[in-house]
Amino acid sequence: MHKVLKMLFLAQVITAFMVFAYTISTSHAAEELIPENPEGTAATNDDDELLPENPEETATTNNEDTIPENAIKDVKKIRPAGILKSRQARIRTPKQMETGETTLLTPGKSPEGVEIPFRPTINDAEYKAAKSAISAKSTDTDRPEVAPPQPLAPPVLKGINIEGVNQNEAGGFRPPDTHGAVGKKHFVEITNSHLDIYTKTGSRVKTISLASFFGYTLKTIFDPRCVYDKTWNRWIITAEAFPETTTVQRQLIAVSLTDNPLGSFYIYKIDINTRNNDDFWDFPQLGMDQDSIIITANIFGPTAYRTTRMFAVAKALLYNGLGFSVPIFSGLKGTLAPPIVLDQNNKSFLVAAVTSGTTITKYTLENSSRANPTLTSSTITVPSYSLPPNAQQPNTTALLDTSDSRFINASTQSGNSLWQVHTINSGGLPKPKFYEFNTSTNTVAQSGFFSASANSNDWNATITANTTKDVYVVWSSTKQTATTHAQVRFSGRRSTDPAGVIPSGSVLFQSTTFYKPTGTDPERWGDYSAVTVDPINPLKAWIVNEKINTTTTWGSRIGQIGF
Repeated sequence: MHKVLKMLFLAQVITAFMVFAYTISTSHAAEELIPENPEGTAATNDDDELLPENPEETATTNNEDTIPENAIKDVKKIRPAGILKSRQARIRTPKQMETGETTLLTPGKSPEGVEIPFRPTINDAEYKAAKSAISAKSTDTDRPEVAPPQPLAPPVLKGINIEGVNQNEAGGFRPPDTHGAVGKKHFVEITNSHLDIYTKTGSRVKTISLASFFGYTLKTIFDPRCVYDKTWNRWIITAEAFPETTTVQRQLIAVSLTDNPLGSFYIYKIDINTRNNDDFWDFPQLGMDQDSIIITANIFGPTAYRTTRMFAVAKALLYNGLGFSVPIFSGLKGTLAPPIVLDQNNKSFLVAAVTSGTTITKYTLENSSRANPTLTSSTITVPSYSLPPNAQQPNTTALLDTSDSRFINASTQSGNSLWQVHTINSGGLPKPKFYEFNTSTNTVAQSGFFSASANSNDWNATITANTTKDVYVVWSSTKQTATTHAQVRFSGRRSTDPAGVIPSGSVLFQSTTFYKPTGTDPERWGDYSAVTVDPINPLKAWIVNEKINTTTTWGSRIGQIGF
């Protein structure tokens, strides 16, 4: 008992020191910080409505610092475009969530399921024309298979292979945006617009709408993400909502009070429209280093892409439900993927792949939790890449959307290695290409394609790695000539495997029909999948991805894999 009390006391001392250190680091900031709760905790009001508009929840910015695509390689240091402020969080309890869900399930109260459009970072008409042209040339006719170098040791299924949430349960939204993370005892799946929690034995123990989880019902919530911080044993869940007005749009952030995702969460509802000029905050990504949570997003106007932004918030503040005032960077390359940093590096590396090209833009974020973080840009040269064609399906002319060439999920950063993957055009087919970037030399340490076969359609891929460079991947795959409907596939590589090789892997789930819910071409798919390393055993990982339940209904599949 004394030992437990000592551990609890030590944890409190460490948390207090983190908050104190952050306060000291920001005491000379030019911007006024929001007053902290004297008790050092967040308010616990039962009334969980939106916080009123006030200076503590708005952002002020300087002139937009947008950088032309052809000039980004010449940019070195990037100045913050303004300050993003938020009041302290409110605690939302499981009881409040359940009460909200009961109200939401009343006829007429639940938001109508909608199709959420994909927004490219180039001219929309040009993007659609380019995708249509390359997809028209795409064919998966038989091609010779090339045997990969040996030996290979891909991961295998480790017992858990279960149904995730489906479209009907999640509220009818398309696409699902399947995402999730594994913790010590649970796997959390998050989709448009739902949250589901499972034990590690595969039992679903909670299912709730994001509206009830966040306590926000004004607009539809979408683009959700989830990570687990194994250092501090916290769950971080984010999503955005459609704009309330031309001047207000909410970025929602939830942080668990403990390592139990079934418990209470700190809830932030931040007005992210920093310019009050009809900005649309889209495709936010979620990353973290040892000191901060990092969020990026693409910004659109009423008709076109405008820019990409990024901000970071100290864990010492978020994990205690405190208010914050942080720099927001703008004029960045879209779509920008933040990292999940596995070590104590004070530098975090963010990367972006444009629609087509021969370079990857790398941003170096230093001292992310301080009042004056620095951000610099550089480039990494890679082999030429371009838009992937859309994926073909058997028994139908309907295509599945493979998105553009963006990195759809957070990178994994450890030491000088940064792991990423994107889907690009390979010989007229969509194929995922993975990279291990050397962040100290701005070079590619290794890269390679992976797929089910030489003539399969493969896309919607996500990658992660552990600290010893064992790699896990998950993706979607179809094959028209073999009547292979959408599969959830997984694979990986050991650190000792030949460089640049990830084998074809295994099938977690095989759909039995094609997907054609609307008749539009292509049908929305993804927009992303997820794979996370188990914090208890780094030789295991958990995956989640979209599958097809019926021709008009998506489902999801969850599995545990490992070496």
